[in-house]
Amino acid sequence: MTINISLDQYNYYPAIRSRRAELEGLKELNKDRKRMILPVITLGEWPKAQNFEQSLSAASEAMDELPFIIDLTTDRARLPDLRQQLTGGADGFKAWRRFASQAPQAIPVVLINETARTRDVIRQAAEIEDATGKVAFRIRDFMTETPKVIAALCALNDPTNAVIFVDCQYIRNGVAAFATAAVATNNAIRAEFPESIISILSTSFPASTIPFLGDGQSGSIEILEQDLFSRAGGRGAAIYGDHASIHSVVYDDAAGGIRRWSPRIDYPTSRTWRLERRSGSSNAAGYISAAQTLLEQYPEIEGSDIWGEQKIYEAAIGNVHAMGPAKWIAVRVNIHLARQIDRTAGLEGDDGSEDEGSEEEDFDF
Repeated sequence: MTINISLDQYNYYPAIRSRRAELEGLKELNKDRKRMILPVITLGEWPKAQNFEQSLSAASEAMDELPFIIDLTTDRARLPDLRQQLTGGADGFKAWRRFASQAPQAIPVVLINETARTRDVIRQAAEIEDATGKVAFRIRDFMTETPKVIAALCALNDPTNAVIFVDCQYIRNGVAAFATAAVATNNAIRAEFPESIISILSTSFPASTIPFLGDGQSGSIEILEQDLFSRAGGRGAAIYGDHASIHSVVYDDAAGGIRRWSPRIDYPTSRTWRLERRSGSSNAAGYISAAQTLLEQYPEIEGSDIWGEQKIYEAAIGNVHAMGPAKWIAVRVNIHLARQIDRTAGLEGDDGSEDEGSEEEDFDF
């Protein structure tokens, strides 16, 4: 199925994984906002699933028949036998292309692994372009993957049928260094294909928020993705992207799968994530208190058309929609996506002057 879209029409490319919380946050976007993004959804192991098809089906459902991009997890622990089959390079990664064709609105990422021959990567890209009219690349290892992407671009009918993600992953400990690397990668691609459509992905959401809670209860985290994007040249050089307020590593197996947590609500603004955590509180009381504090600080939450803000307002008046971290991660993802969609589309004022201001071990994902 040919997907008739222009890849440079988007102002924001979020990267999302097929975890319940992240997909719920995406699913609950209103359709007008959803039309303004082309998310790259990384398929992983859906809980209790025996294959990747359920992840693909859930991604399709979340996008409500709109187009999206699909990638496959790099985590070898997730359905290892099936993952190995899909990442095999034989016949231009035919197994991956056949799998992706189950979702007609999905644009596959060109898989690149350490054992893949360049000719199989090239063939894969050409076959995906022929099948869907569009193709995506995701560069994580800048040194080894960039030359293969450039070689594959040479085989396309039109390089502007491709979007290239330069994924810096977690950047909080080195924004300047990652910006330099992103610029070098962009320049290498544009030296051969000046018209290339490139999106820079990154995340600065930490694995634990506890260090950012000054009094143990309230705090804020600066969103550094925008700083990286500006340092790398801004909209003149690439299209903005991020990991939708999720840390780049998932600790699903941490502490043997047993985690302690405290009620916490994270509230994304354009430039910061505001945190309200209630250690020692009962679940309902903790979420109500956190939501009431946020409503006092941001009265515009009441009456908002953003699903995640509606859930905060409902909690503030005593109707708590969930008593555990996952549903509140969905709230954060949903608000963050809506905020960045509006910001990058110029629908929300953003003068850079936004105010600065889950768990005992606080695994945030």
